[in-house]
Amino acid sequence: MKINNRTVYKIFGSMAIVALVVSCGRGPNDPGTEYMPDMYVSQAYEPFSQLADGKNTVNADGKNMREAAPRTIAQGQLDYYYPYTVEQYDEALKNVKMPVEVARTAENLAIGKHFYDINCFPCHGDKGMGDGPVSVKFPPNNIPSYATDRIQTLAEGGMYHTIKYGKNLMGSYASVLTPTERWCVIQYVQYLAKKAKANAPAPAAANDTIKKVK
Repeated sequence: MKINNRTVYKIFGSMAIVALVVSCGRGPNDPGTEYMPDMYVSQAYEPFSQLADGKNTVNADGKNMREAAPRTIAQGQLDYYYPYTVEQYDEALKNVKMPVEVARTAENLAIGKHFYDINCFPCHGDKGMGDGPVSVKFPPNNIPSYATDRIQTLAEGGMYHTIKYGKNLMGSYASVLTPTERWCVIQYVQYLAKKAKANAPAPAAANDTIKKVK
């Protein structure tokens, strides 16, 4: 079959027109026709929500996000994994210590004082004697002095657990203090407790003895 030049021009001209029409309207990042769309566009899941009638069919538990392994801590975090229970408070007392990342330095002590003055002073007072301006609203001795034996012997883990979750009349400060800031506050509380013990008045019996000696 003989094809003349006129026919060749028509064929290539038609191809050029088709290519021009197809290319019009496509952006530089348009991938073109997707023959297997599931390979290009994955099924979307909302990571922080869970639909009761649309469970994830990939994960075994039906959740959109996989849970972290038990007792794991996010990288770079100083927080700990003990939940808010009496039993776990006791575990924290025994096992939780000041992280090496929060060194006992003058700078961290100053940070602790800064946040103590904002969050703790209203109840505990500037010297940790339980005589802050808010203390008058509570029954006597409900806010313990740092000079008491209970605070003097309270382990760091107990302090951290209390700041994180709250205990008795004290609420949680987890929303306003980062893990590092909590440990800095604990350093300052320990500093005040040491001074409070040194400046604590002698018991009544001891005072009577002193008077008799004089």
